[in-house]
Amino acid sequence: MAEGILLILGLILLGVGLLLAFFGRAMWESMMSIIGGFIGWFLAYFFASFIMGWDWWMAMIVGFIGGIFGSWLFGSLVEIALALIMGVLAAGIVYFIGGAGWWIPVIIVFFIVFGLSYYYMDDLIAVVTALIGGILSGLAVFVILMEDTGLGEGATMQSDPWMAALAGIGIFIFGALVQTFFIKDSDRNLR
Repeated sequence: MAEGILLILGLILLGVGLLLAFFGRAMWESMMSIIGGFIGWFLAYFFASFIMGWDWWMAMIVGFIGGIFGSWLFGSLVEIALALIMGVLAAGIVYFIGGAGWWIPVIIVFFIVFGLSYYYMDDLIAVVTALIGGILSGLAVFVILMEDTGLGEGATMQSDPWMAALAGIGIFIFGALVQTFFIKDSDRNLR
């Protein structure tokens, strides 16, 4: 099992994933703002630290600025953000299947899925938020189950990807069913 910061990160991801999977339709705007903050922080920190080569404290400052911007962007443009995530996920699957040589189909799939997702967003909110919640929960299980193989030059972190995938898929299916069939229409729009 993971220790320290990885365990905390995994538990936070699991909490956010479960909230999105089971109550995402009722609280999707505020949750997208939180997710946008995480994504903005990560991208800005990664850019400042690994691409620009800045010190950790400068990268943290840039990360927080990116988190604020990402939170504002995803909170303001929620439907576009959800459609963008769906397009990126579909394009990522096509890229994973075909590799770097399939860049034209990847772009086409991205735009098709993005457009359809944006157009039908009101109907797809429950499924989309359950999918994002399932992915975050699966990632959380992967992080929580990480184990250190020891110290030294060959030390690595290992986890169980099958357990994480099964947890993510199960949470996605159960969450989509709960949001679609068991939550009343009046409870779906608590925004």
